[in-house]
Amino acid sequence: MTTAPSGAVPVLLDLRAHRRVPTSAQGYIDLWQRLEPALTTVDPRRGPRVSLDLGAEGEVTVLFLSPATAPVPLDAATPFAVRGILEPPQVRYACDTCRGEGVTTYAPFTCAGCGSDERPGRVCDAHAVFLEGGLRASCARHVPVCPCGRTAHAWCAGPRCRSGRAWCPQHLVPRTADTALDYCLDCHAERFPACERPGCTATGHVRCEHRMPGDTKGCGQRMCAEHAMLWQIYGSRSRGLALCGHHHRGLRASDPATLVALMLAGTAARSQARRSARSPSQARRAAFLPRLGIVRHIFINTCNQVLDMSTVDSLFVRLQRELSRRGASNDRRDLTERALHLLDQHAASRREDVQRFRDSHEEGRRHLDRLRTLLRQSGKQQLADAVDFSDYRPRSNILFVKVPKELQGRFKGTRGAVVKELEARLGITIKLERE
Repeated sequence: MTTAPSGAVPVLLDLRAHRRVPTSAQGYIDLWQRLEPALTTVDPRRGPRVSLDLGAEGEVTVLFLSPATAPVPLDAATPFAVRGILEPPQVRYACDTCRGEGVTTYAPFTCAGCGSDERPGRVCDAHAVFLEGGLRASCARHVPVCPCGRTAHAWCAGPRCRSGRAWCPQHLVPRTADTALDYCLDCHAERFPACERPGCTATGHVRCEHRMPGDTKGCGQRMCAEHAMLWQIYGSRSRGLALCGHHHRGLRASDPATLVALMLAGTAARSQARRSARSPSQARRAAFLPRLGIVRHIFINTCNQVLDMSTVDSLFVRLQRELSRRGASNDRRDLTERALHLLDQHAASRREDVQRFRDSHEEGRRHLDRLRTLLRQSGKQQLADAVDFSDYRPRSNILFVKVPKELQGRFKGTRGAVVKELEARLGITIKLERE
């Protein structure tokens, strides 16, 4: 059988129904010697498959691989060549639970509670238990336990547990339309924080960005998109600093120096976060300090103070000197260095804005002198003496003037007739600066 002679009849042995499969070469030789006498009595051309009953040992099937070329009739001198053997499948990974019941069942899953650390136990389809939120199997005896001692129901997918801790229903937050996964109480509070507004049931995805240069961390109060207040300091094309209700209300009571410090600290923190962002698109959206013209109007709209551009610039210079002199501890060093870097970048644009402001003011004051002359010529001497310069926008040709409140009605005239006539004669747009 080991070397097939020429002209041998090729066959395949199917031992999947045989109860005593040989475990050695000699065992297969002995089995073949029992099968060969019965094979010489069959005609392969009537069917390639021949089943031989061995009684208590089960059944052996012989498959003729080329029945058309087999000699007829077969006899004791006919040589055979065994080309292959089909053996019964062996269960390499047996279920530990079934084994205890005296049954051998294939177990595709592992149970950490069974077996040992080096070789975990196995569990079959029928005995495998899976908790919600994970594909880790266990047997019924080793289902994970909640920290309270009860049988766990699901793995927590929150930022603290990271699907590594299982909890019972009493310590899981019921699922809603927004939560397709299971969360424990702490992870749910962190993943879906409540909005600061009392009675609001929306998730507070927005953090308050209020902070001062010396703070180790910002306010961090959570707000939903509806109740988040934006301090629009970067212009209309960028989202302003998000503030909670408390800090947004406090802006009007802040002086310009405090507002500059808030702008710097908030912008530095946002810029630092974007520099460390994993997403390239987020990293490209760098944060920069607003131009002085924007800062000046922030002061007007927030704390009702009208400052010239040189004064606004001096606030940034003073803050930069203070940060450089004071330095920062290790936990604030990165943010302080980032703030100083932003101020260095901001210096060139501030110089441009100051010079542009001076040039435009010279032109604006010439328009103011012409305005006063027209008022005197029309007999409005009191208005001519009271009107004062505030700002001039060369691009839009708008002159901002300051007029005492008690004289603003006379300055505008009925339905703005006086201002309209002055605008027509001067060729500019005149607007009252808010006090």
